[in-house]
Amino acid sequence: MKTKLLFALFLFSVSFLFSQKKYIIGNVKNEVQNNISQTYIYNSRTEEIVITDTSGDFIISAIPSDELRIVKTGFERLTLKIKEENFTQPLNLILSKLPFEIEEITIAFNPTGDLKKDLDYFKTSERKLKLNNEMSQYMRGPLNEVIPQNTIPSMFAQRKPGDGQISLLSVGSGGNGGVLGFLAGAIAGKKNNPTPLNYAEVEDFYRRVKDVIDLDYFKNYGLSEYDFDIFLAYVDQVNSLSKKYHKNFNRAVIESELKIALVDYLKTHKVGS
Repeated sequence: MKTKLLFALFLFSVSFLFSQKKYIIGNVKNEVQNNISQTYIYNSRTEEIVITDTSGDFIISAIPSDELRIVKTGFERLTLKIKEENFTQPLNLILSKLPFEIEEITIAFNPTGDLKKDLDYFKTSERKLKLNNEMSQYMRGPLNEVIPQNTIPSMFAQRKPGDGQISLLSVGSGGNGGVLGFLAGAIAGKKNNPTPLNYAEVEDFYRRVKDVIDLDYFKNYGLSEYDFDIFLAYVDQVNSLSKKYHKNFNRAVIESELKIALVDYLKTHKVGS
């Protein structure tokens, strides 16, 4: 009888405790009202931890005066004291992003306004300029290796009908002289002479120059994009840039020539107006 009485008392105590247990329902968002998942909700009294779901919602047991700590990586920590009214309506919690410092930007070069001094800063070293010139000459030069020819040795070549006979239209054996030889030589000479660049090729060269060089350098001296186009055409006319570098484009050499030409150009041309 005594055992039954103790058991009944135990059940009554447990049911009383559970009847006193309350729950807090809430939602966690960021400053732009987006739900934040995987946020930790910690009750410092009970040491209970729950995590918000994909919708930012959570439910945790608590009583008035409990302290909840809301923690999420990358956000400021939030501490909340539970009050009686928090059990009657859901909690809407807003977490703020942690501020971060913007990396300091160091300006490598600050123009002095003295063109002569500024040109010295960007001047290509003598060693590098010499190497660029040597590479440019090497690329334009003939091949050092002998290319094998797909020809039959003259000893085994088939004899031509005209070999050993005098052609009426040429002087010498094989028809290599006379009128035909002259015409053939004239045609071959015409093919070997390079034709001047057309308008489209010049415009393509200007576009490539503007794509690769540092236009900010020229803007620092008052040249707008329109002024630079005029300046580029001027230097091309004086120094034949497109003719020299259209097929053998060398960014370093072209940029160096433009910076050197800028010194005289600014003396005789008004820019930035």
